[in-house]
Amino acid sequence: MRQTGLVAVVAAVLTAAATAAPGAAAPPEGPPPLAAASPYPTVGAGTHFLDHRRYLTGYAEPAWYEANIPFVDLPDQQIQDVYYYRWRVWKEHLRYTGPTDGWVLTEFLDCCGYAAPYQAINAAAGHHVTEGRWVRDRSYLNDYLTFWLTGPGQRPQTVNPEAPDWAHEYSFWAATAAHHRAQVTGDFAFLQRLQDALIAQYRDWDNHFDPELGLYWQRPVWDAKELSPASYASSDHFGGVHTFRPSINAYQYGDALAISAIARRNGDEKVAAEYAGRAAALKANAHRWLWDPEAKFWLDIVDENNPTHERQQVRTEVGFIPWQFGLAEPADSVAWRQLLDPQGFASAYGPTTVERRSPYFMSEAAQGCCHWDGPSWPYSTSQALTGLANLLDDQPAQDDIGRDDYYALLRTYALTQYRDGRPYVAEAHHPDEKRWIYDGHSHSEDYLHSSYTDLVISGLLGLRPQDGGTLKLKPLVPDAWDHYAIENVPYHGHNVTVLWDRDGSHYGQGAGLRVYVDGALRTVAAEPGPLTVPVGATEPAPQTVRLVNDAANSLRTGYPKPIASYTSPYDNPWNALDGKVWFNEVPQNTRWTNYRSPNAQDWYGVDFGGPTRVQDVRWYGYDDGGGVQAAADYRLQYWTDGAWVDVPEQRRSSQQPIGNGLNRITFPALTTDRLRLLFTNPVGAFVGVNELQAWSTSSAAAGFVVGDGGQVSVRPGQATTVTTTFTNRSDRPAEDVSVSLAAPRGWTVTPLDAVLTRRVPPVGTITTRWSVRPADGVAPCDDAALTGEAVYTVGGVRQPTHARATVEVGYDPAQPRGLRGDYYVSTGPGAFDFGALKSSAVDPNLDFDDLEPVLRQRTGQSDDVTVRWTGSIVPRYSETYTFSMIGDNGFRLWVDGRLLIDNWMDNWDVERTAAPITLRAGTSYDIKVEYFEHYGGSNLHLRWQSPSQPKGAVETCALYPPAD
Repeated sequence: MRQTGLVAVVAAVLTAAATAAPGAAAPPEGPPPLAAASPYPTVGAGTHFLDHRRYLTGYAEPAWYEANIPFVDLPDQQIQDVYYYRWRVWKEHLRYTGPTDGWVLTEFLDCCGYAAPYQAINAAAGHHVTEGRWVRDRSYLNDYLTFWLTGPGQRPQTVNPEAPDWAHEYSFWAATAAHHRAQVTGDFAFLQRLQDALIAQYRDWDNHFDPELGLYWQRPVWDAKELSPASYASSDHFGGVHTFRPSINAYQYGDALAISAIARRNGDEKVAAEYAGRAAALKANAHRWLWDPEAKFWLDIVDENNPTHERQQVRTEVGFIPWQFGLAEPADSVAWRQLLDPQGFASAYGPTTVERRSPYFMSEAAQGCCHWDGPSWPYSTSQALTGLANLLDDQPAQDDIGRDDYYALLRTYALTQYRDGRPYVAEAHHPDEKRWIYDGHSHSEDYLHSSYTDLVISGLLGLRPQDGGTLKLKPLVPDAWDHYAIENVPYHGHNVTVLWDRDGSHYGQGAGLRVYVDGALRTVAAEPGPLTVPVGATEPAPQTVRLVNDAANSLRTGYPKPIASYTSPYDNPWNALDGKVWFNEVPQNTRWTNYRSPNAQDWYGVDFGGPTRVQDVRWYGYDDGGGVQAAADYRLQYWTDGAWVDVPEQRRSSQQPIGNGLNRITFPALTTDRLRLLFTNPVGAFVGVNELQAWSTSSAAAGFVVGDGGQVSVRPGQATTVTTTFTNRSDRPAEDVSVSLAAPRGWTVTPLDAVLTRRVPPVGTITTRWSVRPADGVAPCDDAALTGEAVYTVGGVRQPTHARATVEVGYDPAQPRGLRGDYYVSTGPGAFDFGALKSSAVDPNLDFDDLEPVLRQRTGQSDDVTVRWTGSIVPRYSETYTFSMIGDNGFRLWVDGRLLIDNWMDNWDVERTAAPITLRAGTSYDIKVEYFEHYGGSNLHLRWQSPSQPKGAVETCALYPPAD
């Protein structure tokens, strides 16, 4: 039941017995006014030799690139074109999760049941950080590293039963990536605060350590390399068994060195010495066991039926990883000859992942994804090229491989990243043919599973970051190049530009190599050879107010929720609140449109579920150049006193609505529970929104939580005690901390504790209890939101932090909800039948991100299992409903005796949508769902949508188990 209007309980000097009266009171103190500054970081003093817009032709939202990335000008058109394309890929994979967890990066644009929250996967997280360290806006990777090391990445998972949490689902070089990032930003303070978390991340690999060999093991599948020679040689053809690999041991070696360096900066010499010792011991053991003096290569040891620990005599691309982390010795460089050998790893679209002379080479690659037995995987190519740059830059000269080889291999890598004449990256490429072989439609496009821009910046152009106030240059460019440039590289808080112009005719700044720092010429050299450039002390990042997007709901549960007058059947209103921004470059859909709407005007908006302060609204339009184009006009409106009203005093970034780009509106702060955009269609077309955002100030100096992790449950007509918890995250006391809690109009909120605290020490917390009673008329299964805010002073600065909790109005437990699931084991592998019934249970809904633990608990196994759910479904509205399902593996759906969806096939993550069906409010309809799991990951989602409700999981309140 929707409640109009607002009520807020405000911070004041109140006693525990004080009672807040319902009304429209506004908090007496709030955040500082939001300046209408650029939504992008300020570049600062730099050079302007290159025409940046020229390199961004055809790119949506060019202002983001101009503010964030280093610009390059190269004689090699393909390497340059792929460079800018790969920045677009990195940007596409940014996902804003919400005010609590902020930004993450994803591997797939849309993902799978084995991912961590928000579709994050740690397998390529090291690559993500390596690329993103060159991005000027530090908030992206600050949030992302925090996500993995202290946030949701630390939550338990069951996809990989040998890993304690999501941050260990796959191999991950977290400390190395974080340290290398700090060497670019110069922000070692952020890194140093992560010391304990990085140590915990390191030690959580202890269960993969073998004290006899002094090495770490990993299964190939969790090393992100399933279906490879190491797994083929084991009893688990797909995933492999415990294998001592150069990869995981190199990662742990690099991370130990990084932790040692971080601890030394913190003055923690004991920890610094401990991890330096761990690194030294691991290096010695790895060289003893994994370096093969006859093969002259780093090899695997498959730890199954192998009591003498014999190495598997197959060279794989994993053998180049030791150079990425400094594990290899100078004498090991002979291994790199294999990269150039036609019977080794050399190929037209390579390198290959397995040497060509091996009988395993491409032995199963044609059987479908995802084989690592020869195809060219960018994941491994980028690791090999990073290692090669380290060899050429950091180790003594050798004659096994050289600078020209690096360029040739990078060029091959760039040419591999094309499809149909345009830059493109998917999962894996055929090593000898001009085609991607693992390239699922609406799945593999713009796959962020590797690095590339860093290979251009730190490898080809040779910008080698340092800890101190210098920058080392050691370019690997061909001697034939007569010019190149990289402009305004964000480095230690400065902007660095490097120009090479052999005769001075290309850039007009004089002959030779020139290095500029913050726009001023700093160094001149005759040739682009090794050079150390004094940059100066690190400049701190500009002090900015932290902003959070209160409209984001990437998990699509609770509030905020989308609202719309009409939604095209091809789209989903949730898409425009999911934290993703991309446009028409890929087939994946992250938009709302009113395509083919019969209405004269349509609107799209957000329901916050409760009072929310807004002052900065941003929306990204959508324009496919055909049926959906930039809006002719729009009005931004908010809900107040039961009516829609135009937001007053709007300041727009563009008076003309932008199609594939950012539209921003700032205004004096106001409080509302709903916002909407009221559109005027362009002539002969419709409008679309890729993302709607509502940004507000919320300092990171404190944490604030409403309820139990942002969840609150109440009962109709009853008061419930709800807590808010304030945590001082700063290293200084928080003073005059006042807290407030706001709810929808008609609800009663009463503080049970004092809401003003004079002083909270660092890491200290305050928990405040509140009595919350729903408004009259609120019924079971209604929902709403509570908004809490803390305002406090740290270091003399008054600042706010706020949080939201979704409120679920519970139902009578005497009337159970959900569907009865009957869990069976199949009669045999791949039978997909209902063999022996093992157990039955009532499941609240069919919205399983990970069914593995459920299947294992209820049948004793997680593969070759079938489930039949039965019961009834009762809709809230009389209208047409569209059901959809997606899962791993097969499923079927019946409603009212009609088979609506039939996907009884051994596939995974393929969404099926039923024909619409008309249902009447309050009427009970039989529902049956059947599902089978073959092997591997397991997930299942049953969703529905109607004109009155956006696409989402069929909620528990609509489901009833059978009476028997």
